[in-house]
Amino acid sequence: MSRKNTQSPRKKTSKPSTNRRLSAGGRPVGPARGKSIPALASLIASLAPGVLRDVVEKDKRLETSLTAAHESMRGLPRADRRLIYRALSSLVRWWGWIEPLKLVHVEDQLLLAWLLDAPDVPAVCRFWANKSMRDPDRLFSSGDAPNWTARAQGLKRFMDGKTVTADPWMLFPAWLRDELPVPPGDEPAKSRRLAFLHSLQTRLPLWVGVRGKPEKPVWNELRDTGLKPWIHRRIETAAKLDRDTDVGSLEPVNQGFVVVEDLASQAVAKVCDPDPGERWWVACGGTGLHALDLGAEMANKGAVIATFDHDAARHAAALRLRKSPFRNVAAKVWDGKYAPGKSGTYDGVLLDAPCSGVGVWRRHPEVRWIVRKPQLALFVERQRQLLELAATAVRPGGVIVYTVATATLCETQGLVTKFLADHPEFQLDPFPNPLEEASTTGILQIWPQIHDCEARFIARLIRSRAK
Repeated sequence: MSRKNTQSPRKKTSKPSTNRRLSAGGRPVGPARGKSIPALASLIASLAPGVLRDVVEKDKRLETSLTAAHESMRGLPRADRRLIYRALSSLVRWWGWIEPLKLVHVEDQLLLAWLLDAPDVPAVCRFWANKSMRDPDRLFSSGDAPNWTARAQGLKRFMDGKTVTADPWMLFPAWLRDELPVPPGDEPAKSRRLAFLHSLQTRLPLWVGVRGKPEKPVWNELRDTGLKPWIHRRIETAAKLDRDTDVGSLEPVNQGFVVVEDLASQAVAKVCDPDPGERWWVACGGTGLHALDLGAEMANKGAVIATFDHDAARHAAALRLRKSPFRNVAAKVWDGKYAPGKSGTYDGVLLDAPCSGVGVWRRHPEVRWIVRKPQLALFVERQRQLLELAATAVRPGGVIVYTVATATLCETQGLVTKFLADHPEFQLDPFPNPLEEASTTGILQIWPQIHDCEARFIARLIRSRAK
């Protein structure tokens, strides 16, 4: 007969779990609440073929493809989701080198992509190595390689010295070679272009900006949480954080005083340089960040009208703007045919036009495989139409700031040159470079290999005053 326990009940203590999950950087962060490492690694391997088909063959965005796999992702903690996204982003980013190798096992593909992309070797990589009959203790990461030669060495090492082709241009669509201008610098033109390509193969840092409060107390508040914001020397309201920072847990972000926004995007409002009390139109409002930045530059005075081509985008931006301390910004749906309000009454128009998106390839590497060469002409035509509309909205003496997150010649210098030839009432308006101690002729191309941000083109055009 079993004997009842007559002792007073003790408080149970939980034993440390041996199953530890990883952060997006592959570091253990405590007892697992999501899947085990083998289950998570297997899930990523099961998702990878479908994601590749969606991106390369069906021109789907990575987020869209993963949304379709919501049943597999249901209930996963944020850290697991980030690890999945990071692994599949790496696979898409390096697919131009991986696909010709004809690797049989998807685990081999994922493993090589991660080793090329990241400086760490998390537990999921060891699992993939075991599945593909590789020694996990001999894994070598080249994710922090300083140049293409070192990247190629990492590829050759993975392939055990077999002959491989490590041409950097294989990682990008063929049309980029003809559309890419020569970046600035003292090195030979070929070296400067390769440096740009190399920057596109590195993960984008996390840039944030302070809005509606003095920046120094906010940076100190972030430091008190253990973060180390790297403050830009020219735009002191902008700072770079560790790319794996969980911004959703930061109080200044939840309060709306800190926004996640790339440095190049933050530079746009500095180029606009609006005065308090002016009236601005933000065409193609995007996420609402440009409108928010203008509202901050105008010290909550005047009016900023941001327009969106469908109500879902307007609603999402309106929620963001409502969270901010600025009440001089309005979000409206726009049919894209006529400028909102009375023609010729705006002090400025900020046009962030749809484009090929070369500048966002660091953050969204799948876009390179989605945009085809024939689409470039369609982008240029839409950009031209939007510039024509912006021209009707600006008063004499007003400005148009045209910007696109790309570096292609046809969407940047070529388009602006053609517009100025067709509109002699507009001229380039020189402005100080917001990121450097230099001035511009009215045109600025921001390069990721120089400023560690997205590639972005900005032109400031001024309309002649009426005689």
